Amino acid sequence: MSEEVTRRKLLRVGAGTAALGAVGSLSGCSAIQDLLPGGGGDLGAYSDWVYEPDAFESDAEGLNGSVVSYESILSNEENLNDFTRLSIRGTEYLTLGIDPEDVAMEVNLPDGRVISGSFDTEAVKTELTASQPSTPTPGAENSGGSVGSTVYESDGTYNDNYEIYIQEEPEDSPDAIAVGDGTIVEGQRVGNFSNDSDPEDAADVVEGIIDTGSNGDDRLVDSDDTFSTLVDTLNSGVGVNFELLANPVGSDNGGNENIPTADFDGLVASGRADSINGDTTEKQWVYVYDSDGDVDEGDLNEWIEANNSGDGSLANHDNISVNTDGNTATVTAEQPTFEYGGGFF
Repeated sequence: MSEEVTRRKLLRVGAGTAALGAVGSLSGCSAIQDLLPGGGGDLGAYSDWVYEPDAFESDAEGLNGSVVSYESILSNEENLNDFTRLSIRGTEYLTLGIDPEDVAMEVNLPDGRVISGSFDTEAVKTELTASQPSTPTPGAENSGGSVGSTVYESDGTYNDNYEIYIQEEPEDSPDAIAVGDGTIVEGQRVGNFSNDSDPEDAADVVEGIIDTGSNGDDRLVDSDDTFSTLVDTLNSGVGVNFELLANPVGSDNGGNENIPTADFDGLVASGRADSINGDTTEKQWVYVYDSDGDVDEGDLNEWIEANNSGDGSLANHDNISVNTDGNTATVTAEQPTFEYGGGFF
């Protein structure tokens, strides 16, 4: 079923782009996703890298993450507003010495991230082990070389393709970075303080993420039908985020229903995907419910009305439509690419 909801466009560039420069993880700050020139984009098999919630944090049940590609967004640079363009180009990977236009895909996960792109692998290794201060890595226009306070040392190789680096100090390195051919895998030490499980060293987390991506070990999309449905329904555009809930909204152990924030009764997973097609950007919101009977188009339309004005996420969007299929609901909307700012990044 579908319903069209068209509203007057409101120019809200600043609100949408403010989030771009504010996202940070591990050794750099990041923001967007994967777009092929001239099309909506294709992030590839990003779900291959998403591990089961308890892979490292033994009592975790839910999981959230995002996928970003600066290279893809910047391939549409002529359609972006200056604020968004400069926010993207201002992204820094201080420890790695790479620029945002080098990053074809960045998968952000609870315990690490995966970066793939066209960067020089040996230059990244040199940057990681450089003494402070260092000479800027050739071609790294924005990094200024390794200007942070952390120096890494090699901790050996793994899976034939990766060399793993850990911090020289402290003894239990809080993070580890594996550098392969066109791929960087980062992981954080997991303390498991809330349970009786042993901590997971950062290097072990990196190896686990590599095993998920390369061999399918603990791969969430293969073991969880809800997450598989979410990934299959989401478009593969310039940006994706996803969340798998530990319990359905409204259940005994789940969160409370709150329609304006898209916390719908019976919801078990959600995500958003953005696709840039020239001067038009399409956004897609996907909601997966515990059962077909939980899907309520009235709730979806109420969410649209609550967010289609003021500071709402749909305030400057047109051609809004609602579609349902079994236990899945999809909302799509369009906005001029000039007004696009990422929003959830």
